[in-house]
Amino acid sequence: MHLFGFFDVDCLEMSEDGEGLTVRPRVAPIAETIERLHGIAADRGLPLVFTTCCSGRMPAPGSLEGVLVVPLDSSDASWRDRVAEHRRFYLAKKSYGKPAVNAACRAYDMFQDNENAPLLLGSLDVETWIVFGNGFDLCVGSAVRGLLAAGRRVLVLEDVRISSANATAETERETISRLEELGARFITLDELHAMLD
Repeated sequence: MHLFGFFDVDCLEMSEDGEGLTVRPRVAPIAETIERLHGIAADRGLPLVFTTCCSGRMPAPGSLEGVLVVPLDSSDASWRDRVAEHRRFYLAKKSYGKPAVNAACRAYDMFQDNENAPLLLGSLDVETWIVFGNGFDLCVGSAVRGLLAAGRRVLVLEDVRISSANATAETERETISRLEELGARFITLDELHAMLD
């Protein structure tokens, strides 16, 4: 069992040249912090799961060295016997190709469409997930709800998140309140560093 794991929601996507990962344009203000969090996970050998915005450039299996792609289809078991060999995991999300359709079909919810997500969580056996990322009201909120529903503890980095495109201060307060009612705890990056030391 791992005491901690990191869950990066939609901060990264494939670069335009397809050679690696880059931060989504909306995430640029917190790009250095994202890089530091990925570094902490790597240095400590902690699992790091990441997703890509359903409107972004998504990685394909085998496109990223050292990253295990967890596909949408539960009948695809090709990844399961390789979990122990990896510390970085890309959890695939569904995309319908148009932002309005993605929103209507809740494509932002990785736990709704990825049938392998519960299997990955069980294999990683992380006690507490540290969640941060892009699209707070929708994408980050969905990740937090999915992790809590799987029986995991969740810490949300309140100062390492980007608002959803149509969010308001009121919708963000409502999201925070709902997630806290479900059991999520909001902490700062400084509090996380103190916990990890």
